[in-house]
Amino acid sequence: MKVSIKLAVAYLISQKGKSLALITSISLAVMLIFTLNVIPETQSKINIDKAYKNFSDYHVEYSNLSDDVSNNLKNEKEIKEIYDVINFGNIVDKNGVSINLNSYNKDFLDAYGYKMIKGSFPKNDHEIVIEEKALREMNLSNELNQEINFNVVKKYVDKNNENQIYTKPNKFKLVGIIQKPEDYYKDNEFFSVKGFTKFSTSQEITPNEFLSHSGVLKFNTENPSMTMANKFIGKYRLNIRDFELNVGLSNVLNEYQEKKLTKFSITNKLIPMISAGLVIYNIFNIILIDKINQIGVLRAIGMEKKNIKYMMIVQSLIVLIIGLVIGFGLGYVVSLIGINSIYGQNKSIYVSKESIIEPLILATIVVFICSILSTHKASKISPVEAIKTTNRYSKKQKDRCYHKLIKKVFGLTGEVAFRNILRDKSKTILSILSISLAGSLFISKMAFYNDDENLDNSSLPIISMGDTDVILKHNSNNSNEFYANYNKGYIDNISKMDNIREVIPSINTSAYLKTNINSITDDAKSLTSPKQDNLEVNMGIKGCNKDFIKRLGKYIESGSNINDEYIDKNDSYPSALISNHFYSSDQHSNDTRVLKKIKVGDIVQFKVCVNENGSLKYKDQKVRVGGLLNKDYVVTQDGGMDSLFQVILNEKDFKSITNIENYNKVSIKLNNKGNKKIHKDLEKVVKNSSFKEIESKYKYEKSYIEQSQQNKKEVLVSVILTLIISVINIICIIKANIMIRIKELSTLRAIGMSIRDIKKMITKESIIYAIFSTILSAISATLSNFKFAYMINKAKAEVIGAENSLSYSIPINEILQFAIVTIIICILATYLSTNKLVKLSIVEGLKIND
Repeated sequence: MKVSIKLAVAYLISQKGKSLALITSISLAVMLIFTLNVIPETQSKINIDKAYKNFSDYHVEYSNLSDDVSNNLKNEKEIKEIYDVINFGNIVDKNGVSINLNSYNKDFLDAYGYKMIKGSFPKNDHEIVIEEKALREMNLSNELNQEINFNVVKKYVDKNNENQIYTKPNKFKLVGIIQKPEDYYKDNEFFSVKGFTKFSTSQEITPNEFLSHSGVLKFNTENPSMTMANKFIGKYRLNIRDFELNVGLSNVLNEYQEKKLTKFSITNKLIPMISAGLVIYNIFNIILIDKINQIGVLRAIGMEKKNIKYMMIVQSLIVLIIGLVIGFGLGYVVSLIGINSIYGQNKSIYVSKESIIEPLILATIVVFICSILSTHKASKISPVEAIKTTNRYSKKQKDRCYHKLIKKVFGLTGEVAFRNILRDKSKTILSILSISLAGSLFISKMAFYNDDENLDNSSLPIISMGDTDVILKHNSNNSNEFYANYNKGYIDNISKMDNIREVIPSINTSAYLKTNINSITDDAKSLTSPKQDNLEVNMGIKGCNKDFIKRLGKYIESGSNINDEYIDKNDSYPSALISNHFYSSDQHSNDTRVLKKIKVGDIVQFKVCVNENGSLKYKDQKVRVGGLLNKDYVVTQDGGMDSLFQVILNEKDFKSITNIENYNKVSIKLNNKGNKKIHKDLEKVVKNSSFKEIESKYKYEKSYIEQSQQNKKEVLVSVILTLIISVINIICIIKANIMIRIKELSTLRAIGMSIRDIKKMITKESIIYAIFSTILSAISATLSNFKFAYMINKAKAEVIGAENSLSYSIPINEILQFAIVTIIICILATYLSTNKLVKLSIVEGLKIND
């Protein structure tokens, strides 16, 4: 055993180049996998710390619960903490800013993550503490003791299980200001600003019978659990919107595990390791070729087969250990640099057990397999054959018809180069596979990320905007649709901006479809939680101008449009377009309906909120079905993604029904949607302005591009390291071929072939590697992306009816880019491999292997 160890060490030292190649291949693969684990893990840990700061550590936020349900939750064994408040409804200012008003409870504020930055808690009736964000949006100062006028708006369900609304003007005195971190609003699109006031049984804000319970709670589980939340939703028959998981925290906690298991991340880590495995196997074989004579001598003087095996295994262990140490060291440094470059400041990195174990196991398996195969080959060689062997590739190749063609086109050096790569087909195939793995990854991923044309077609949010470029609306969680508006002057100012082609205002509000349990589909039942036969199903109503209504003509599947020329003016009911389709997240389809049966001419009854002298009331209204819209409307042209059922009226009829005059949504078409200036100007218009917000194709595309750039970087890191590993492979193979054929090459020089021609021959040999690798990469990547595009198009055709949403063609540019890089790298490998040959004299070369 000691002899085997000494021989293994001695050989590794004597063959420094090959030993270094082995160690480098292992180190690079380990470094990449370690880095691709550590950087996301560190980012995840930083994001988790940030999420706890922004979203606090509660598991569920509940609202609109009755006294009985609230009391029962406090007695549940699976709930370890609960902080309850009385909910008065919402208080709404003159511009529509809606603040969720609750009773003051310090424990609730602490659990929710609020910080009191000014003033104190409310001690008297009509004193209030308000979130700083709400004051900014109302354009109010942080001055305490100012009086603010609001309308109290409380939606509730009466004893008959019907939706009702209570409104009343009220005035509050500001005595305190609370604050959440600014990132809380940036990272949470569903936030709701809050206010807190004193509660007493004699309070006059909202009638006691309309009050409900809100609060936050923690389960006995370590993290927020959707399973637990669903259990209580089912047990108490709650609306899912009234018992919501702490999504901001939960998403961050789950994100890393999900990202870790994506095909993208697994591919990025496996390809370099597989490539390294091919390199290691090739180099072990080259080492074996060099040692055949020595093995023969050792066997001849009495060394047993098992000692030969020990020697090979010891070599493997030594290069594995050194490769792991260097790989982990380099990985730590690269991870540190990567994290600091991402966050622009010094951050410590987080290294988990998995980050160490994963590359350790993969590297060990790869080296172990390669070592076993090489050791098996070595053990089969007899001493006599080993001593006799001087050139493993001395067997003469048969002349093929294509050899003459190659010679005619590429000359004698080209023919010899082609013959040389076929001398050991297994090494050639493994080398080509090693390079093509990187090529396939590069071509397929970069082709997709570089295809900007797919942006408009493949993203559901972009598809749902139709031919609209920008939509100005109000944050639905923090504004009241009946008070928030864009007045005529506001819209006129937007219309005068540069690059604005068309401005299309509309009025949008929610309502309730009056129907019964037997009239709706099973798909709709799963979203309505019916408690009795007569139902009020959530729906939306739009009031649109003539131009917009005219454009909806292409979506009408039966009936006619509701332009003036089609309307029966003698009809006592307004004529409406109806969208009975909705997008089902369960079915992943827009071919789902609310009502089982509906036809042109039917009367649709619904309950809608109307404005009567500043007060809001629900009233039953009826419209006649003038036309039915098809399923495509739901996911295009700003359709019905936000409601189950939709009624579309002309502006005049909408205003007549609701008494709401001002628009609350503005759709904009631009001359140049990529113009940054107009988007910045629109952002300025809505910033800190009653929770007005912008939805735009530009923002969606920008977000997509930023994510694509991040993915590109990850792909390029993986490709570059894989190519480096492949270069080592090619250098070793070419070098081994030169050493094995040194006598043959010296003979060619002796009969008149110049060093220059020999270099040409070896260069052409390496270029052949590059060409075959590129061809294989191009075929693999093209087939892979065609398959991916087909799957996406098929899925989107079934889900949203979008035909050929993802276009695809052969990625010529990416193939050429990879081909050029690979050829340059292979030529560089040739230059590094031929140095020894140039320095060797003809006489010295002829003496070798004699």
